[in-house]
Amino acid sequence: MAVFGKRGASKPVARPTRVEAEHAPVAQPNTDKNPPPRVRAGAGLSWSRPLPINMVNTTLVPEEPGVFSLMAGKEESDIVYLGGTKDLRSEFQTELASQAGLVRPHAQYFSFAVALAPNEQAEKEIAIFRRRYGRIPRLNSGF
Repeated sequence: MAVFGKRGASKPVARPTRVEAEHAPVAQPNTDKNPPPRVRAGAGLSWSRPLPINMVNTTLVPEEPGVFSLMAGKEESDIVYLGGTKDLRSEFQTELASQAGLVRPHAQYFSFAVALAPNEQAEKEIAIFRRRYGRIPRLNSGF
């Protein structure tokens, strides 16, 4: 297997011997010297199940930063909005109040994932949604 260098020329990759592979260093636990890795695009975020937007589910949403989706149905293709927030619970409560004021609510479900950089991750999730479905969520369009 070859890997391309700075100028595009391939250089051979040294494969570890069996002895080296058996005695490879073990991953160290997370300490102050080893900060957690940054969230990457397409990284496996741990999304919650779709929660109906009602007062009963308010306590199920954490008070942490993260990304959220508003969904018209329970399928991923039913997402009408993707966004990031510094406090998921307050966003859920805001959405609960705004949905109560609408005659025909645009979202029935709320799903979330905790993320350290919520706005950056929301942009990445919108790009992933666009690649998957050929469009962005309806309420993200700005129209």
